[in-house]
Amino acid sequence: MKVLVLLLFILNLSAFSQPKEPPKGERCVVCGMDVNIDPKLTSQVKLKDGSYKYAESPKHIIRYYLDNKDKVAELWVKDYKSGRWIEGTRAFYVPIKEGPMGYDLVPFRSRIDAQEFAKSPRSAKNRVYQFREIDRTFLEHLDTGHVH
Repeated sequence: MKVLVLLLFILNLSAFSQPKEPPKGERCVVCGMDVNIDPKLTSQVKLKDGSYKYAESPKHIIRYYLDNKDKVAELWVKDYKSGRWIEGTRAFYVPIKEGPMGYDLVPFRSRIDAQEFAKSPRSAKNRVYQFREIDRTFLEHLDTGHVH
């Protein structure tokens, strides 16, 4: 019985948390831009039906997520330091001035890495945000170049 439970647990883990690299030529679900323009900012969601939607930036995938929470199973962004996929709701975000479409967000797995990046010239504000602090109003302000 213990072996069966362990096997089911392992199978269950493999069914979740599976980000995929976007295919070449894939377009952003929000704006239509090539999602591979800056691979360190490419982001994605896995929908409850098992399909994936991609964006060229964390700003756009978070916008999609906020508008489609009922359909989204997982949110994935890339840790800017390592380039590895991380769970987007657990990431720390730093606004930048020059993303693929202007002001955007750079995600980090580590708060310390995010704080260090926030001191750099690329940062739009010397501040780190958690996912729960980012809402539609925050994204609208970011689009206009205002970071609160």
